[in-house]
Amino acid sequence: MVIVSCPSSSLLDVHIDPDRRLNDVHASSKHNYASAYARVRASARSVANGVSSVLILSAPDVDSVCATKIFTTLLIQDDVPHRIVPIEGYRSLMSALRHVFPPSAQQPLDDQHLASSSTSSATMIGAVSDIRSVICINLGAVLSLSTMLEVPQGCLLHVIDSHRPWNLENLFATSEVNDRIWCWDDGQVLGTLCRPGGEREAFERLEFDVDDEDSDDDDITDEDDGDDGDNGDDGDDGDDNADENDHSVSSTTSDPRVGSSRKRRRRPSRTRLTNAERHRSRNLLTRYYNRGENFGMSASCMLYLLCESLGRSDREALWLAIVGLTSLYLSDSIDFDTYEMFSAAYASEAVAMEPKSNAAPAEAWSLDLFHSNSSSSSKDGSDESARRPAPAPMGITRAIVNNTKADDADDQSIRVVAAELRFTLYRHWSLETSMYHTAYVAAKLGVWRERGLSKLRGLMAKMGFSLTSVRQNYAHMPLDLRRSLVRKLEAIAPEYGLTELTYRGFERSFGFRTAPLGAGDVVEGLWALLVAAHGVKIEVETPGMVFATGSTHGGSGTPLSNSFAANSNPGAAGQGSELFATKRVWSLGGIAASSDGGASHGASKEADPFTGAAVVAEEIQQLEKGEREIWMNNFYEAYRCLDVARPSSIDLLRSSLLLSQSLHRKIVTRGISMITNQSIRTLKNFRLAVLKDGPDLELFCNIDVLSRLGVWLSTSLRDIILEQSASNPKKAASPLPFVLAALHQQKDSFLVVGQTASAVHGHVESNHFTTAFQNAARLSGARIRHDRFQTHAIDVRKADLGSFIEKVHLKVG
Repeated sequence: MVIVSCPSSSLLDVHIDPDRRLNDVHASSKHNYASAYARVRASARSVANGVSSVLILSAPDVDSVCATKIFTTLLIQDDVPHRIVPIEGYRSLMSALRHVFPPSAQQPLDDQHLASSSTSSATMIGAVSDIRSVICINLGAVLSLSTMLEVPQGCLLHVIDSHRPWNLENLFATSEVNDRIWCWDDGQVLGTLCRPGGEREAFERLEFDVDDEDSDDDDITDEDDGDDGDNGDDGDDGDDNADENDHSVSSTTSDPRVGSSRKRRRRPSRTRLTNAERHRSRNLLTRYYNRGENFGMSASCMLYLLCESLGRSDREALWLAIVGLTSLYLSDSIDFDTYEMFSAAYASEAVAMEPKSNAAPAEAWSLDLFHSNSSSSSKDGSDESARRPAPAPMGITRAIVNNTKADDADDQSIRVVAAELRFTLYRHWSLETSMYHTAYVAAKLGVWRERGLSKLRGLMAKMGFSLTSVRQNYAHMPLDLRRSLVRKLEAIAPEYGLTELTYRGFERSFGFRTAPLGAGDVVEGLWALLVAAHGVKIEVETPGMVFATGSTHGGSGTPLSNSFAANSNPGAAGQGSELFATKRVWSLGGIAASSDGGASHGASKEADPFTGAAVVAEEIQQLEKGEREIWMNNFYEAYRCLDVARPSSIDLLRSSLLLSQSLHRKIVTRGISMITNQSIRTLKNFRLAVLKDGPDLELFCNIDVLSRLGVWLSTSLRDIILEQSASNPKKAASPLPFVLAALHQQKDSFLVVGQTASAVHGHVESNHFTTAFQNAARLSGARIRHDRFQTHAIDVRKADLGSFIEKVHLKVG
């Protein structure tokens, strides 16, 4: 095992318990982020032929895209050739590594699985033996990599993942393969798992435990390796067999691979555990894995720490780290307190990085002043109002005000927004529409009812905002209303139960090319591109007074011209113009056509619905191949969107906000329809919603869209449950988690997603559906496929859904 420890940083100070014992022998590592990157760089330069020797495997989410951009920027600065491969699930991971590291003579490699970066576009796959470093971004932590993957000699596998819990095989198992797996720690491993009496000790006890069945094998091994008997190296094969039989919380290495390894961690003496000790160790590991799926430090934050330790942190890396953190917060992956701690550190970094902040008072640079009262107030999680950020001191307020002034048309500064509104894309929507599509507002006001809409309009009236103003685009609202919006909301909104409308946010200028964008806006745009940049037929509302001009560069126009003008007249891109707002079908040009062609080709082979024949396996493979091409292109569009030095990337980012608005409309429309039509079944342990029809059914077969729908439903219904419990204390109940199933008609299967629910806004519950789904599939005999890194999602055959849900109901609770 190789654990790469965090460097010393203020970001680490807010994430790790300061009482951890770093000086203890169990909590030490000779490698840190900087040394691990130096190893990657040195091994890449050892390749003589100059081909790409660094392979980056990235999950298709916002945090992963940002982390990938940070890492590739470092590689480009160091002239290190590399390749980027988006990985959606386990099969994609195995396929990509099988093409890179063939165990024997392999078939010709498929170029569609791998794509080069700008530094290695001429060598799509290159010599497979020249890969020296594989970087796994937001994938691999929950897998037993040593048993799943064949990592050859001379190659290191770096795991930079925010998903938790860790698979302890990757961290503490003793084998030669594990020595080539480097796990980047965010502080949890050395600070928590390696504590005295912690999970590491329990894992090692079980791994080196000796059963009575293996005592004879141990005696034989003692005779053969007598010189090593006192060091604990004897009987390794028997120990691993005992470990494999004793605890089932994680898979262990197979005997041939472990037996051939002589690099074993040595124990002072071999001991046979008593039944009580063995039972205690098993229970500790079982409790660790049963905590459910959760998230640690974002991958983009870990790579920003790498930049900081190398002395190469800059504005771009900081902004990408901020976007990655914001994505976890807006997707309910981390709680409010965690976000506040990291955002406070980022705010300090942003103020320190901007030149105008040099004249700010000295106290403006202090991290404690940014977070002076939040740590104490967060100790009482039951008081929701206590978790609101404390008012910033006057010195910090002046520093932030100075920091928000743009210099000139080329200003690229990052600004701290002390009170960022929680409304969805409010800078690019009307205020009324933005609030209507915000789950928190929907939960408090019940906007799916006429009474809820009346409350929303009444709130506007009390603030002195006319309906004409709140229905205008936010950029067109009167300036005095925009300046007083936050102050009036904080004064009047609590009367309607809206007490958590603001949080500390960030905003960045992009010079003259566009209005400043908030970090939340960028998150929504990147998410929309990852979901629907290609392969989804969806209409977007184009703003009025847009005169789009196409470009022939690269065979396609700019995002604005492709989205708006090219769709009105595909043969005359660049000649269209729109005076009034209208709707156009979203398209990004030639790539979309080819991707859609692959998907439609697979869809055209669907079995005749009138005959009831099932879709054959070959047709499903063709369909999945088209889908794979689509989401890979979506990943590259989102990655390209982050290159702010190119004007076309800024145009793509701007137009992606329109796509995000359309996606939010469809999610909220479907959610309101499910509530009003009472299509949500309330079971004892969870709520069940099954999507079998509708005009946008195919859209909800995407795990990210279906998860967003689950978050919206659980948030919107939370206050109803709490009101019912308050009115009838005898039937007090807490919000139930959601299980959503969307039918994929062409595959004849359901995508099932489990979504947790919290009783308090800003709290995040660990997701326990991973174990429940696996046990339910085993007990019901349902035909499933668990192929995604989001372990709370699973594919179930249509005919087996009923029995599967019944078993899930027994396992959740």
